[in-house]
Amino acid sequence: MAIRDLLYSSYFQLERRLAPQVRYAQTHYEQLLDQYVEVGTRWLDVGCGRRLLPAWRESLEKELIARCELIVGIDQDFSSLLDNRSAERCFGAIGKLPFAAGAFSLVTANMVVEHLGAPDEEFAEVHRVVAPNGIFLLHTPNAAAYPTTIARRLPDSAKRLLARTLEGRSGGDVFPTYYRANTRGELEALGRRTGFEVVELRYVSTSAVFALVPPIAVAELLWLRTLAAPERAEGRSNIIAAFRKR
Repeated sequence: MAIRDLLYSSYFQLERRLAPQVRYAQTHYEQLLDQYVEVGTRWLDVGCGRRLLPAWRESLEKELIARCELIVGIDQDFSSLLDNRSAERCFGAIGKLPFAAGAFSLVTANMVVEHLGAPDEEFAEVHRVVAPNGIFLLHTPNAAAYPTTIARRLPDSAKRLLARTLEGRSGGDVFPTYYRANTRGELEALGRRTGFEVVELRYVSTSAVFALVPPIAVAELLWLRTLAAPERAEGRSNIIAAFRKR
C-alpha cells in the first residue's frame, strides 16, 4: 500500500505539471449530480455496486443523501449489493425494474451502460420509472477513446489482472462489457427511441490509466493535454449525459 501511495503521489505531481486541466472523471460526474439532486429528490441508482460515490467522496455522498426523500440502489451482483450502505437496496436487473411507473425523479447509472446487452429495452425501462420531466443521468466510457479501444481487445483475464494491478479492484468487480451505448450518436438515438431528450452530453478526460507506471504515465499525460482542445473532445475517455423524460 505504501508503494501505491508513493506512486500515486508522484503521478499527481506529474499531472499538475504536464496536464493541470485533467481531473478524475468521477469529479465531473459528481458536479453534475450535485445539480440534479435537489431537496425531496426520489433517486434510483441502477447498477449501484458497493457505494453511490467512491469511498473518498463520503462527505459529498452524505450531503446528497441528506437532500433526498428516498434513495434506492439496485444491482444484480449480490455481493456488491451486500456491501452497499448508501441506499435502500434491491436485488434486480435494469431491464426489469420492480418499481411503479414514474416512481423516481432522478435515475443514475455511474459506469453502468457499457455493460448493457439490450440498451433499447433497458433505457425504455428506465424511462418507465422516471417521473415526467425527471432526469436520467449517466457516466460511461467513450467507445471511441483509447482506453476503451484497448480494453475491447483484451480477454477478460487480462482485464481482471489490469484492474487489480492498476486500480486495486478485485476480479469479482470486473463485469462483461458490450459498449452498445457508448458514443454520442448511439446515446442520442437511444434517447429518441425511448422517449428521452438530451439535456446535455459532455466528453471528459480522466486521470491517466497507467498512473502507477511512470514512463507510460508521462506519455499518457502529454496525450491528455492535447485532448483539452475543443476540436479533440471526442477523443476523451468518458461521456457524461443527462436525459429528460419528455
